[in-house]
Amino acid sequence: MKSIFRLTITLLLLSVFGKALNAQNNTKVNADTILLNPSIDIEDMLPPLDSLYVIALKNNPLQRLEQSQANAAYWNIKYVKVLWTQGLGVFFNYNFGNLPFFSGQIVANNGGTEFVSQYQGYRAGINISLTVFDFIGRKPRVRQAEELWEATKHKKDVEALTTKQTLTDFYTNMIGWQKLWKARNEDMILQLVAVGLAEKEYKEGSIQMNEFARQRNVYSIAVAADEEAKKNYINFYERLQVTLGVKLTTLKRK
Repeated sequence: MKSIFRLTITLLLLSVFGKALNAQNNTKVNADTILLNPSIDIEDMLPPLDSLYVIALKNNPLQRLEQSQANAAYWNIKYVKVLWTQGLGVFFNYNFGNLPFFSGQIVANNGGTEFVSQYQGYRAGINISLTVFDFIGRKPRVRQAEELWEATKHKKDVEALTTKQTLTDFYTNMIGWQKLWKARNEDMILQLVAVGLAEKEYKEGSIQMNEFARQRNVYSIAVAADEEAKKNYINFYERLQVTLGVKLTTLKRK
């Protein structure tokens, strides 16, 4: 008879705590914190890992920095290739004054020679001034610029790989800790029911004080384990958000 009574009390307590837990879950859903609910699998709510990786690359400031550096290296190649033209010049001007810029001798009509000078007028031409270095050093400088461009592209790929590794680590740890949190949270609720039942039995004299204390101690251990799992889950949850550059609550699986 006593065992039937204990079973009835246990079922009633489980029903009460089950309703309370459902009400708590509904409140969290309404508060837009569904992803912090241990009874809802976050893995089923978020996009797949490959989609998260695309989002992380898009929002990663280091990726944008590496892309800008790669662009700068590419345009540096264009610049180095035409650098030799700085020794070329085209001029066109109008000159006047006391000093002639053109003079010479011509044969006069009487058979003699005359000295003529042009003191003012327009002139145009091309000035070419190239050093030996412009010929010898151009090819190595262009090759150097091209290698720098390749290096910046490889650096961008390395940064992308690092981002993917970090994202995968945070994501898998978050999923793992949430599953553990869910299990420990359920265990904590069961232990709470057990403590309530033990307290009732202790007051009725059915069990000794040491048994009631043992149940309380088991419940305390369950609470500590639940909090530990929750802390680690939230830690990786927040770190994943930082890596993605967006709130996880704004992402949904399609």
